[in-house]
Amino acid sequence: MLSFIRNKIIAIPLTLIACAILIYTFLYPLDTSKTIDEFYKKNSNIGPDAELWGTGGSYFRWQSIQPENSDFPDINIFYRTFGNIDNPAIVMIHGWPTSSYDFNELINELKHDYFIAVIDTPGYGFSDKPKGGYHYSIPDDARLVDYFIQEVLGLNKFILLTHDKGDSVGFAFLNLYQQKDLPAYNIDHHVILNGGIYLPLAELSLAQKYLTIPIFGQFMTRFILTPDRFTSELAKVYSPQLTTKEQLNISSTFKYQGGTTVFPKTLRYLEDRRKLETSWLQTLAQSEIPATLIWGERDTIAKVEIANFVWENFLGNRDAAASYWQLPCASHYPQNDQPKVLANLIRRSLSYDKFVYDEVQNSECAPVMIDSNS
Repeated sequence: MLSFIRNKIIAIPLTLIACAILIYTFLYPLDTSKTIDEFYKKNSNIGPDAELWGTGGSYFRWQSIQPENSDFPDINIFYRTFGNIDNPAIVMIHGWPTSSYDFNELINELKHDYFIAVIDTPGYGFSDKPKGGYHYSIPDDARLVDYFIQEVLGLNKFILLTHDKGDSVGFAFLNLYQQKDLPAYNIDHHVILNGGIYLPLAELSLAQKYLTIPIFGQFMTRFILTPDRFTSELAKVYSPQLTTKEQLNISSTFKYQGGTTVFPKTLRYLEDRRKLETSWLQTLAQSEIPATLIWGERDTIAKVEIANFVWENFLGNRDAAASYWQLPCASHYPQNDQPKVLANLIRRSLSYDKFVYDEVQNSECAPVMIDSNS
């Protein structure tokens, strides 16, 4: 009898929890849109800037060559281009967990002087977010970038700018580039922004630490860390913190095709980084491409110690030209925190001429050159 009562006591709350999950799933279904237009027709309270960003973009089809993905069809990859194609080109690669929308403000500062191309890698932004057994991979993203440059953009030379997870994609892409006897294009300059490119010194967020736990991660991203809740936490990483409107825009990109629910899978990029980061940094050290390392000092995740380590061990003493700058008023997202300052610094790095930083020249937010090897 006591055993029967005890089982009932356990069964009742479990049944209530199961019912609550079913009701929540029914009331808040994941987005299943196939296109951006379909997404915005079905959803209200969507960030207006993100809507303009999405509807202004284009798609191409991409087939992963990862053996684990052989049973998956090709997927839609979102991209955007800005400016005059006759101007020097910049290809920008975003980080985790966001998307190419990160570069919106920076692009507005640069698009009159440069042709700019951005892409959402699989599982991010407005690209497809395959679920099930799809294997997300940094080397696969690097092959995607190579395809994007050759087959979609048709560029014969460009500047590579990367951030966060995109730094690792950039290093893997650089490795592909170095392996080619006669590359189909030239990389004129390599700009590297904040990212946990040396994991032993990184302060990973709670999401990065725990969302890869099987079942737990799926449960959290479906029922607890919804796009709006996750974005409200992410907002604290910016300096200054994101406004309500800015949060709404970023949350919109997470809602597309139930984006937060693939976080546990896209976070596997950390496994690739752990296995390959030393070889990737050696690739950077051996690169003949001029490089500029630019770091937001206020970053609490990819702390400035990472940039110092990479400069001292891989960039500072190499033969190819390199420089290292810090942005005192920027955090993990310098392209959002200080887009105008960053744009001016990029212009200076690419022109190799001294640039006058108009509004910040004598302020505490002025960029600081830490070192240069040339």
